[in-house]
Amino acid sequence: MRLTFRGPVLLSGGGCELGRLLAAALRAEGAQTCSDCRSEEGRAACEAEGLTVLPPDSDMTPERLPERCRAVCGAYPAHFVDLRHSRREVLLAGAAPEELDRWAAEDMADRARTLRAVTRAMLGGRFGRCVFVSSAATERPAPGQTLYSAAKAAGEALFRGTGIELAGKGITTCAARLPWLPLGRGRIFLETHETDAQRAMPAGKLVDTDAVVQALCWLISAEAAVINAAVIPLDGGLSSRKAGV
Repeated sequence: MRLTFRGPVLLSGGGCELGRLLAAALRAEGAQTCSDCRSEEGRAACEAEGLTVLPPDSDMTPERLPERCRAVCGAYPAHFVDLRHSRREVLLAGAAPEELDRWAAEDMADRARTLRAVTRAMLGGRFGRCVFVSSAATERPAPGQTLYSAAKAAGEALFRGTGIELAGKGITTCAARLPWLPLGRGRIFLETHETDAQRAMPAGKLVDTDAVVQALCWLISAEAAVINAAVIPLDGGLSSRKAGV
């Protein structure tokens, strides 16, 4: 039985490798997808794989995102996935003040503005399903991941609070914590740390990427709306395991 999608699925940060895999899997389930990409490289990668992408616009503010989706898909998004992640992995004590200002604006304020805009557009249909793609690093950050993990924690809080506030209007949310995956920057990390990463996993091996993608598809679907204002670990038990054991 196919999953149910009540309108377009908008993927913010959809140009990343995980976003492209997820969009393809959602399409295989019958969903109409639309990817918003922050870079020309991501947009080109999506187009090369035959995925629908939001074209550049004279107004790229978060508030315009639902309308841009409607212009391409013919309807406002009914499902929303936030895949955006910080590229700032530096020691906090070594970060410049202006870098912290950009981090607060791009990784926190922009996320809040985007979620606000998307959920406001969903109100008219009395349905919305919003999923934030988080990380096990939220709970177990490595040195240099202070800003990254803080941004993920803030994203989880935004989505949880939104699910509490809007569930009565048919809009539900959740966050999914992912482990190491051999995708994007994760692939580069695993090239030199794969043995240590496998040792840290309770099963002694990395979580299968396809299994994570399929789990995300279900969480994004209407069938998963009962899971609201919650953080779901899709990390194979990584965040639950006592460090060093």
